[in-house]
Amino acid sequence: MKLMEEFLIAQFDISFIDVSAYIGLTAAGIMTLNLFIGLLLSVHYNTELRWPHRRLPLLELHKWSGYSALFISLLHPAWLPLAKAANYTVLAVFFPFITREQPILTSLGALAAYTLIFVVVTAYLRNRFKYTLWKKLHYASYVVIGSFLVHGIFTEPSLKQNAVIDYLDGGKLFIEACALVCVSLVVWRVTYGTKLRAFNAAQQPEAPSWRGELVIHSIIDLRDDVKMFRLVNPRGGDLPFTFLPGQSLRFRLKQDDSVFTRSYSICSAPDSKIFCDIAVKRTSDGKGSAYLYSMTQVGQLLTCDGPHGTFTFTGAGSDGVVLIAGGIGLTPLLSIVRHLVNQKWPHDVFLLFAVSTPAHGLFEEELHALAERYRHFHYLILPSRIDGTEWPGPSGRLQSSHLVELAPQIARLPVYLCGPEPMMAATIFSLRSLGVEEAQIHTESFGGAIIHDDALRAATIFFAKSKKTGLVTAGGTLLDAAEEYGVPIESLCRTGVCGTCKVQLISGEVKMHTDTSLTARDIRDNLVLACQARPTTSKIEIAC
Repeated sequence: MKLMEEFLIAQFDISFIDVSAYIGLTAAGIMTLNLFIGLLLSVHYNTELRWPHRRLPLLELHKWSGYSALFISLLHPAWLPLAKAANYTVLAVFFPFITREQPILTSLGALAAYTLIFVVVTAYLRNRFKYTLWKKLHYASYVVIGSFLVHGIFTEPSLKQNAVIDYLDGGKLFIEACALVCVSLVVWRVTYGTKLRAFNAAQQPEAPSWRGELVIHSIIDLRDDVKMFRLVNPRGGDLPFTFLPGQSLRFRLKQDDSVFTRSYSICSAPDSKIFCDIAVKRTSDGKGSAYLYSMTQVGQLLTCDGPHGTFTFTGAGSDGVVLIAGGIGLTPLLSIVRHLVNQKWPHDVFLLFAVSTPAHGLFEEELHALAERYRHFHYLILPSRIDGTEWPGPSGRLQSSHLVELAPQIARLPVYLCGPEPMMAATIFSLRSLGVEEAQIHTESFGGAIIHDDALRAATIFFAKSKKTGLVTAGGTLLDAAEEYGVPIESLCRTGVCGTCKVQLISGEVKMHTDTSLTARDIRDNLVLACQARPTTSKIEIAC
């Protein structure tokens, strides 16, 4: 090795210290590039819709630039123990604070290397973490780039004590330029993020302040088992509330002596201020749909409140969107499509509508007309089976290939998914296989999952506040029992997502197959979700 260094010095005037320095400069450049790509990914930058107007695999570039930065940064100090003039030991490569040559600054370089190992390993294993936890861990990237650049700027290249640093040297100028670029990128990202959060906060719906009545203006049969109800202000004029595309109304329905609530997504656009539409599918076990189908007529008043929900998209802060609907789950997404078309949103809107058979489609003529009118709208109706009918497009279960064919850039776009829970679970799996991050996926489910669990049993339930006693069937929820016996419990999604139906469990035991909307404090206070809680003991008491 000494002979090799002597040869390099004699032929090229380059020592092993110089080799280490050049490798360090390369690492700094790649780290800067990696930071740049990472920040583009964090704002969902779309290279097809923006410059350079062609598809670039940003996620792959970010990943491999990270791997390259790690390899080169580890290679950077490996030459120092071989350098005659460095007086640097192998142990000092791993623990540079023991060296006499600028121990603090060289230790910053080691900190960057060790932290980069942590960042790369956790990124490689990110699917084993919750997204929010992994995102916090990934912030260590800023420690990497910051400590490495400080190390590069203030370390004297020859590693000699008391040597004067030439900050106008070519290598120093390159590091300084990287530092300036990185600082500018971070300032831009912080500024952009602040503006985006402020904008989104302004777009978020406030707590519903409206509760009142709407009158049924008309009822339209969309299909044998789907009706659309057009609702207007009984006093005429505009609706007494405003809503965002994707939100819902909660209806208080009375049957016999019991009052129960059901929520239905608004499928009309908020631009139509004088009416709102809901589309309701008749199901065999649907108490709300049974009421609306058999107990209502044109001119009847319905008591409701809202609007509710955060499953909304107005186009703000995005360069495109993918909408995936299953069956009646089309309704909130149709509101989004109609709004974007009305606003002439200048970005691509991709809609995939999965149905059982071609006969189960909804709003097909309108979807076709919207695609003709608005060149940014692309849609695919995907029947799972065609039952011998002639169907010009693809069919079968929703697959990753269908998503990529419809929206090639799906990995970088926000995805809004609404439909039955089994369909949503399978679709989320496909989205993850395509590299769609969890934070990009927004969901709204229709109807709870069918639960089969041997631990569940029928129970006597006592409603402490209402002083009523009833029976919960095996597998039935506390919310089902409350509605049957006329005990008011506020509810919205009925899938365990919104947390509206929290009640305190006084005695007995229940099982919840979804409890993500419960906080640690809720659990300590023995709160449960009435729409998810099913008895596992023969007696239950709740505080309502």
